[in-house]
Amino acid sequence: MTSKITQNHDNEEHINGEQHEEEEGKWLNLTNDVLALILKRLNTRVDLCRFRSICKSWRLFASPPQIHTLFPLSLPPLHPNSRKLSLSPTILYVFSPEFDNSYEQKAWIAKVAEIGGKRWDLLNPLTKHKLYFSSRVFKNSINLMGFRNLEVGRAYRLQIIDDSAEDNTFDFEDFSSSISVRKVVVNIVDDKISVLGLYNYGEIAIWNSGDDSWKIIEIGEKKENQFDDVICYDGNFFAVDRRGRLVMINTTTYEVEEVVKSMEDYHGLLKYIYLVESNYKLYMVDKIVNPRPVNYYDEEEEEWVVDKTSVGKPLGFNVYALDVKQKCWEKVKSLGNNVLFVSRDATFSVCAESLGWSKGNCVYFEGLTGYDDEADMRFGLNAGVYMLDDGGVETFGSLSSRWTDVFWPPSSWFVDDDGDGYPEYEMEG
Repeated sequence: MTSKITQNHDNEEHINGEQHEEEEGKWLNLTNDVLALILKRLNTRVDLCRFRSICKSWRLFASPPQIHTLFPLSLPPLHPNSRKLSLSPTILYVFSPEFDNSYEQKAWIAKVAEIGGKRWDLLNPLTKHKLYFSSRVFKNSINLMGFRNLEVGRAYRLQIIDDSAEDNTFDFEDFSSSISVRKVVVNIVDDKISVLGLYNYGEIAIWNSGDDSWKIIEIGEKKENQFDDVICYDGNFFAVDRRGRLVMINTTTYEVEEVVKSMEDYHGLLKYIYLVESNYKLYMVDKIVNPRPVNYYDEEEEEWVVDKTSVGKPLGFNVYALDVKQKCWEKVKSLGNNVLFVSRDATFSVCAESLGWSKGNCVYFEGLTGYDDEADMRFGLNAGVYMLDDGGVETFGSLSSRWTDVFWPPSSWFVDDDGDGYPEYEMEG
């Protein structure tokens, strides 16, 4: 069954009395004007839950909670023959035990998406796939006061609005083969909302609040001008292509400003490029992959076989940081104690300390989907970790890998463990 996380607002009341009174005292003197300014910047149910859990006066100020939420956001069709769209965030968390240090596994990374009715889908942090497993795994209710929950990133789901569907939406990727939305990023400044969509072979469209339609950004017809990744960084939209060319897109004038020129060492290699923010710096992760499968002759079957596992196999990595003054990418050999996570759906950064690790300086990367059913049920084909210290690359051979423990299985302090172990899980392909 689909995993559901039930968010129980009654848990906001279940805080130790003395501690609650002490906590409330720190915030009671804030004026309603200040609270209103804070509330305007909260646009998801999770944000509101956090706000309302601070103290009783804040909870009353934000009641009823549903009137303040921005998402799901209704958007016009991206294609003239399509239907209206619904935009909603998926939130990436690092969960860790608050008071008990006896657990060997110190942290768990999860991605959750609200689907309505105080219900949430649990998603794979490196892909868009839903997790499916027995309902007995999770406790009946989860008290967010019982452990630390650190938000480390957000991705956005763009879905077709379908009045005939049970929840009125279905995944955009399943709707049309003529348009494939690869990534959506959002910028919210005061009351203005801007949405950028990366679709098809690297085309870009922007929608601003109040607009009746999307604005297609003209970037030329040449293939090298098509973009690989987009990000909202420092209040602006940026896009990068496979040559490392970085541009900034003005959401008001729709002008495209070149920030970094194409790099000279492209050499026609097949690459996947990702933009990720870490410690207020913009990084570019350059993954070089095997462009084609390896063919070999199977003597037992007496036929030529295509080795699909070689498709997208990482051959090398480069990590760069943006030098704003020099307008260039500067190659870096160390990320300090940070861990980067890059995928087509979302990129984010976590301090190794937040994961209970003593050392970071590595990059988690997604695999390819659509080539191997078993790999798709996990993290994609040839997903893995790149270590900057020695340049080593380790792919996820199985879910027992020490590198995947941070994703699966869920930490024992978070779920019901009846001694039978964790059930196998599946992902929606």
